[in-house]
Amino acid sequence: MVRFSSFVLLFDILMILLAGLPLWLFVSQEVFLAVLLSLVITTTLGILSFIPFTRMSAPSMNRFMAAMLGAMMIRMVFIGVAVVVVFIFTEMNQIAFTVALLFSYICKSALETYMLTRRKSGHTAK
Repeated sequence: MVRFSSFVLLFDILMILLAGLPLWLFVSQEVFLAVLLSLVITTTLGILSFIPFTRMSAPSMNRFMAAMLGAMMIRMVFIGVAVVVVFIFTEMNQIAFTVALLFSYICKSALETYMLTRRKSGHTAK
């Protein structure tokens, strides 16, 4: 869990440095805030959905994969709700928010899948 959280936070720091700061300096603060909010949403959901898997010991790979895909589906629903809330209740740059949210979600889902399958196969990815 700690290792996954540190990788996710490292990804967020890299995204802020490589994409966020140039956007703030050369585009606008509004775009930077959209990127920052998308990183906060995906980080929170990623870490919260990873917690049950660290305690789960499914006897078969099929049950493990079904649980992992179910958690990803639930996370997509929460992300959809977050998008609706941001679009309706804020005047944030919708394109920047959506692009950053999708990119961040895909990267963090790939990292989560890698860490979970590595842990399931017996490697030490805690």
